[in-house]
Amino acid sequence: MKTKHRIYYIALFSVVLLGLVATGMFQFWPHTIEATNEWTFEKRSIHDVPEVKLAEDSPIPERGDLSCRMHTCFDVYRCGYNPKNRIKVYIYPLKKYVDAYGTVLSNTISKEYNELLTAISESDFYTDDLNRACLFIPSIDVLNQNNLRIKETAQALAQLSRWNRGTNHLLFNMLPGGPPDYNTALDVPRDRALLAGGGFSTWTYRQGYDVSIPVFSPLSTDVNLPVKHPGYRMYFILSTQTAIHPEYRTELEAIEAEHGDALLILDKCTNLSEGVPSTRKRCHKNQIFDYPQILQEAMFCIVLRGARLGQAILSDVLQAGCVPVIVGDSYILPFSEVLDWKRYAVYWNFTRFLSPAECIYARYLYQQ
Repeated sequence: MKTKHRIYYIALFSVVLLGLVATGMFQFWPHTIEATNEWTFEKRSIHDVPEVKLAEDSPIPERGDLSCRMHTCFDVYRCGYNPKNRIKVYIYPLKKYVDAYGTVLSNTISKEYNELLTAISESDFYTDDLNRACLFIPSIDVLNQNNLRIKETAQALAQLSRWNRGTNHLLFNMLPGGPPDYNTALDVPRDRALLAGGGFSTWTYRQGYDVSIPVFSPLSTDVNLPVKHPGYRMYFILSTQTAIHPEYRTELEAIEAEHGDALLILDKCTNLSEGVPSTRKRCHKNQIFDYPQILQEAMFCIVLRGARLGQAILSDVLQAGCVPVIVGDSYILPFSEVLDWKRYAVYWNFTRFLSPAECIYARYLYQQ
């Protein structure tokens, strides 16, 4: 299992770097050669780390600069060619940040962020030499905004030794925003820092600078799905998301009533035995289905936004080999600057919500 998590995060970080390359970082890469010294990494522990006290008036970075592009906010001269012709990435050592009253911001980092940092530190991209680094990654965990104290987290970022308005710093965030607005980008002030984020909209995404990443789904590493070859699928269109907005559920049920043989709507189960994890089951009336295995039995799977624009179900659907029907306004799809989503997904906006299932179904009937 650890190997699967490591492969996932190495792949994620590699594609993030590919995205940075594609968005223009190396249009400005200087042709210099550094000394041929070898460098090693040391493992980072979340225990017995230095403590940093944040004064009440500690500086706070500016809000994310929406005008940033590679040629305006990124220092390419830090990225001279190294002996192995690789980008070098530095991870700040872990520190314990406490506020003016001695309260710890966070006692630990999440399992997911720890695995991400470990994967990077064990890769060929890593360096423990600040002076050789092209990118800097804080050990401050901002993956899930629900767990953050916004002001104090921003103050902690500003304390980093090479922060310099966030230049060449890369932050990872999969769950941005919070109630009631659920903004589509991390609310922590970050100035010029690059953001690899899940759930960007066209209003918050800095094209050619940020990188849109998928929202992590624990099932992508915890469940082994068998290989499903192209061919017959039991269901034409499938909806498996729970807690769908009532308006959209009403519209889905109207389509199901008219085209019952084309669309199956599953929901959270209310009749499970004690000890059965509800995240691994979906129900339709009294029938119970295994999740995410049921996704492999459908040709098209609907992906609706929830409170947040990015949804973990997209990762589940792709892993199952089901064609995602993504219904969302202004959503920046993961790695959209290097992947052509039109080749393996159907994308619709909310104003035409009734159209996706009906249009796909009509196309299906036409081909029969």
